[in-house]
Amino acid sequence: MDNMIGKRLDGRYELIELIGAGGMADIYKARDITEDKTVAVKILKNEFAGSEDFLRRFRNESKAIALLSHPNIVKIFDVGFSDQIQYIVMEYIDGITLTEYIRLQGVLKWKDAVFFTIQILRALQHAHDRGIVHRDIKSQNVMMLPDGTIKVMDFGIARFNRETDKTISEKAIGSVHYISPEQARGEMTDEKSDIYSVGVMLYEMLTGQKPFDGETPVAIALQHMQTAPKPPREINSSIPEGLEEITLKAMQKEPSQRYQTAGEMINDIEEFKKDPSIVFEYKYFTSDETTKYFDKVTTEPENDEELVPSDDEEGEEDIYDEDDEEEIEERRSPLLPILFAVASVFVIMTAWLIFTIVTGSIPNTSGNDDEMTMPALVNKTLEEVREQYPDLKLDIEREYSTEFDEDVVMDQETPTGRTIKKSSIIKITVSDGPQEVEIRDFTNLRGEDAVQSLTKDKLKAKIVNVEDDKVAEGYVIKTDPPARTKVDQGTEVKVYVSLGNADKPVNVPKFLEMTIEEAREEAEKKHLKLVEEQQPSNEYEEGIVFKQEPAPNSVVNQDSEVHVIVSNGESINLDYEISVALPADAANTGTFKFEYYRDGIKVKEETRDMIANAGTSISWKVSGSEETRYNITVTNMSDTSLKGTLIEVIVDYSEDPPVENVVEKNENIFTELRYIPPATEPPVVVATPPPQTPPATTPPPPVTQSTPVVTDPPATPSESDTPSEPGGESQEEA
Repeated sequence: MDNMIGKRLDGRYELIELIGAGGMADIYKARDITEDKTVAVKILKNEFAGSEDFLRRFRNESKAIALLSHPNIVKIFDVGFSDQIQYIVMEYIDGITLTEYIRLQGVLKWKDAVFFTIQILRALQHAHDRGIVHRDIKSQNVMMLPDGTIKVMDFGIARFNRETDKTISEKAIGSVHYISPEQARGEMTDEKSDIYSVGVMLYEMLTGQKPFDGETPVAIALQHMQTAPKPPREINSSIPEGLEEITLKAMQKEPSQRYQTAGEMINDIEEFKKDPSIVFEYKYFTSDETTKYFDKVTTEPENDEELVPSDDEEGEEDIYDEDDEEEIEERRSPLLPILFAVASVFVIMTAWLIFTIVTGSIPNTSGNDDEMTMPALVNKTLEEVREQYPDLKLDIEREYSTEFDEDVVMDQETPTGRTIKKSSIIKITVSDGPQEVEIRDFTNLRGEDAVQSLTKDKLKAKIVNVEDDKVAEGYVIKTDPPARTKVDQGTEVKVYVSLGNADKPVNVPKFLEMTIEEAREEAEKKHLKLVEEQQPSNEYEEGIVFKQEPAPNSVVNQDSEVHVIVSNGESINLDYEISVALPADAANTGTFKFEYYRDGIKVKEETRDMIANAGTSISWKVSGSEETRYNITVTNMSDTSLKGTLIEVIVDYSEDPPVENVVEKNENIFTELRYIPPATEPPVVVATPPPQTPPATTPPPPVTQSTPVVTDPPATPSESDTPSEPGGESQEEA
């Protein structure tokens, strides 16, 4: 595993994965923690970190490259330097390289090739106008977005590839298939070298193959210097003749025979687009020019081993003696002045570039007071241009832009560094900022059509796929912002596209005891519709789910309804009847007083005359919302000192119906509280005199009992056991 994955650079850029590797650097996908966005980080390899001269130039160049701002150039956000690591933070491009696209397509349609080439040339023109030459243009350094937009990357890095003294080697020439002849010879390079490389890429797109190939980098480089490319139409006859001429003109060996600027090549391509049958009739070669461009290399050895000496060759002393070595040194000695001249020019260019960066303009070296050097106006506000260069006569053209703020110069017709008359009229393009556009109504249109329309209006489209049983799969449901809303160009518009009704099964979550907010969130994750109802509860706090239907873990389709009952925070009073069965042996008639207590407080009292038989019960109605303790105290009215608790009941009202819990019950209480009538004397039978008026009968005095006597009832004697009282018969007869 790459040991860089997971590391944070300067505590800000967290490396996620390796997405590219080159000869000089590795590229990682990373997250900018501060800005919360995805970026690409290019980290230089350790083998280049030891050269102080290299690091100094790398830092200066990185600052210059960071000034570039163009829709077709990968943006540079940050650079970092330390003793351990050097890196550049760039815009992350979610696309493929032009190399990969050519590999997939084989041969591109000429219209596509032209479309891509113009974008590359515009990026180079923007850089060339600011004194920056790419020097490593190749299809691997061109990224393509899904909508066909081209992004050129790796500006300013390739110029440092010539750190070695070797004339040609794989290390010194990282992109030998696209290298210009002068670059292969070790001469000074300028914007025309980039144009040569663009010609090679155009050739590759039109034919599906590179113009030169070989077994070694040296062999390929020699072909760039000495061999004319095979005409593209001989490989692909469908290429228009005018486009072939443009390709070959860009690939001329002599820089003076090529397009001198990217703008010139763009102009020819635009003319060709207007009339694909156009023929430019460029004349590249004459009979006396067969070796004119290659005189500088005719004296060089033709084999790779002599161009790039190998350290491990054996027998070298047997092949050359000392005189031979002196002859070789004399033959190679002209390279030293050339290298010295190259270094001197580099120092001058570096000083020139630093002056340009610091002052924002290029020094006038013409010595003519009526003339001036054209300054860099791009990225300056119109007010700054007028303040800094009051002598300039400006021809201002305004355009809407999503890349430049309002009143910022987007482009200048006269390139930076050109000597101009102070009275010249300078044409510049100034930004009006993003144009306001109205979002169209894409309802019932296909998602890709909506994206294409939004892109055409210079809006950023983001597809959001959602399930919908009312809109057909692949069609737009809505947009965010909504249709008819006016927004600035560059605004992101979410396009909600239907996945149709999937009818996917899902397990119903357990919503019980969740807060309603948690239940809603969980239902949304499961694509379920929550139907809420609020009810009072004696057990759950407000906002808590205490019932649901269907039950947890039931299997339903997505978008099904789940009903939940949520506590509204109010308590509920429930009516309930308590019924207590009397003991089976409570068989006597009596009067009893019943007292009903609720949590120790008497709430009701009543007296009942009862005939207590088996199955007889006492019942009473109660109502409450909380857990409540009930008691019944019974008193024997024939003896009020005899009383006791018949039963103790706890009623829990949190459930419906309430739950009854019998805590204590005295089953013998009625056997001790039976009512016994008072005892009476047996009647006295007296002989009856002859008939006469019967005397008044005096009732017996009442029996007063201060203390009731509780005894067992007298046993009833059977007829056979009853003894005969003496004299009983004579008395009856009397």
